[in-house]
Amino acid sequence: MKQNLFSDSKKLNELFKDERFLYNEYIPERLPHREKEINSLVFALNPLAKGRKAINTVLLGKTGTGKTVTTKYVLKELEEFTDRAKSHYINCFEFNSRAAILSEVTNFLGFPVPRRGLAVDEVYSKLLSALKRIDFTPIIVLDEIDQLMHGNESKILYDLLRVIEFEKKFIAIILISNNFEFTAGLDARVKSSLAEQTITFESYSPIQLKDILNERIQQAFLPGKVEKEAVNVAAAHAARLGGDARIAIECLLKGGRIAEKGNAAKLQVTHLKEVFELVDRTPFHKATPFLKGPEKELLKVLVKNTPINSGNFFAQYKKTSSKPLSLRQFRNIINELEKKKLIEVKPVEKGLRGKSRMISLKAEKELLEKELNLI
Repeated sequence: MKQNLFSDSKKLNELFKDERFLYNEYIPERLPHREKEINSLVFALNPLAKGRKAINTVLLGKTGTGKTVTTKYVLKELEEFTDRAKSHYINCFEFNSRAAILSEVTNFLGFPVPRRGLAVDEVYSKLLSALKRIDFTPIIVLDEIDQLMHGNESKILYDLLRVIEFEKKFIAIILISNNFEFTAGLDARVKSSLAEQTITFESYSPIQLKDILNERIQQAFLPGKVEKEAVNVAAAHAARLGGDARIAIECLLKGGRIAEKGNAAKLQVTHLKEVFELVDRTPFHKATPFLKGPEKELLKVLVKNTPINSGNFFAQYKKTSSKPLSLRQFRNIINELEKKKLIEVKPVEKGLRGKSRMISLKAEKELLEKELNLI
């Protein structure tokens, strides 16, 4: 009888008790070293439990400093405490247009609309209709809000803030950004209506990172299965990258899997060093889960031809790809990839022939090649 591929009789050393405690989406029962930030967000949202208006909030800090997990942690507590408020988290890498955000919010309010195909004004009208029917205050979290601060898309904040003019109801807004100058670039009308409080998240220190890692290790690994020095090395590596706790936690997860694959008795420093070069804190890891087919196709061409001017890039794409794009579609995708900080676009002079744009990769080439299955 043929043996199933997954019924390997060789018993490997198990290191994990429950690796889910290392997943990016896991919300801990306790957030070490974020008590001040938690209290500030609770203060902003506490009026909702009494039927009053919340304070809109902007969370600023480098990648991996706990902005998103703190938000989800506090909102989970709020929704367990009262049914007067319900929250909806939106990642602006995935929903990266004004129409997409409005459609998503309208769907959240219980009024189904397609993400594409309707004019913005029509979707907005449906959102206002949906607001009439609900008996709670919506809290909309826009993570990576920088992705929408370009051209017409930036009107989304004004859209959400002015609903009170029509329905005498308001939407509470939480904005998350790693750009410390974010609020300075807001439209004056938006800034006035937002009337926000700002919570700044400082980078974790090496000692704080070790506290966080030790707590996750107790939950995720079997006793004695992580070398003590591995914790120090993971914390130091994350500290060098700006105090990024997510990097440190991801290194534990991937290092633990490598250790199990090698049938090691415990997670050691050598296993961590294998994953350090694969785990990077650039925008690459934020953007790639949401890449669309045409974006991937263009990146495949760019990886092999970086840097390249836009005219040659378009010609090379038409020559090598079986999926045709119009020049307008090509330019729109280039703009999206630039917004996602995966490519860099610089204007260049072409003498008598005018101006062109030089396009190059901003993400690390090797990482992108692996993501696109080119190596």
